[in-house]
Amino acid sequence: MEVGARVFKHGRGLGIVALDNEDGTWNVEFDDDGAEGDFRAEDLVLVNSLSWAPAGVVPYPWSQEKAEGHIRFVCFSDTHGMHDLIPREHRPPADVLLHAGDFTNTGEPEQVKSFGEWLSAYPAQEKIVIAGNHDITFHEQYYKTRGAARFHRGGAYDCHKARSSLTGCTYLEDSSVDVLGYKVYGSPWQPDFCDWAFNLPRGQEIRKKWEAIPDDTDILLVHGPPAGHGDRCRHGRVGCQDLLEVVQSRAISVVVAGHLHEDHGCTTDEVTLFVNASTCTSEYNPTHRPIVFDLPRREQLRPVTEAAALHREAQAPRKGKSP
Repeated sequence: MEVGARVFKHGRGLGIVALDNEDGTWNVEFDDDGAEGDFRAEDLVLVNSLSWAPAGVVPYPWSQEKAEGHIRFVCFSDTHGMHDLIPREHRPPADVLLHAGDFTNTGEPEQVKSFGEWLSAYPAQEKIVIAGNHDITFHEQYYKTRGAARFHRGGAYDCHKARSSLTGCTYLEDSSVDVLGYKVYGSPWQPDFCDWAFNLPRGQEIRKKWEAIPDDTDILLVHGPPAGHGDRCRHGRVGCQDLLEVVQSRAISVVVAGHLHEDHGCTTDEVTLFVNASTCTSEYNPTHRPIVFDLPRREQLRPVTEAAALHREAQAPRKGKSP
């Protein structure tokens, strides 16, 4: 072990050794949020010794070069119509841009159009977008039954026109797309939340949506986070347990969500990288930095993700049996 080494800490993620404490421990600064901690050398794994490590989060200011053959992703969410106010230094170039919903305040077509123009100008080859609970004109049934009366009393918008205003991207809604070789699935649903768009009750009804996620998905784009990963708010942890269980029944390399502005950042269960990419803070300032990560090509990524998922399954306690 030496200062400057790239390491992996189980249950915490990737980081860099910043200091030899000269007491048998090493200080590690983690990639996802700059937090640090002191650990014994035997509790750290050198990255070049790993048979598998989560997707590589690229630390700010994102000057780290991609490894040969890797693809760079930049993640945003919850921009709430304020995409043009995102600081210029928070718009790093990438191969693929992912946006996990809430790109408007309440589905206003003029904000949708402006967002599409922002996407078109963004320095990324591919842009993949889903809706969130605030994008109410994208959920026509909700909008026509109660959303318009609640939020647009001065006059309802045409949902079809609102959707057609979104340009400059691939829009996913319970659907998949191949992006530079990766299988990306996107879905806007989340557990019931203050009677907004794309809400479903926890349990069987929302689980049906998650069961539709294809087994060969590499990157999952959802608005609400799974339980235990990027799901903290002032009410505690509110992520979707059904979503977590479905994700952990598959070999998914990355899950990108938003929705809960308070828990921006990354976590991992050592199979999947979980991203909460909320751009807006709790005060609705669009100043959270985007999350940037690199992936190896799918032909390299898929086998190691599947192997890690099999290892997780083998280590899980068997239902109905004593430990």
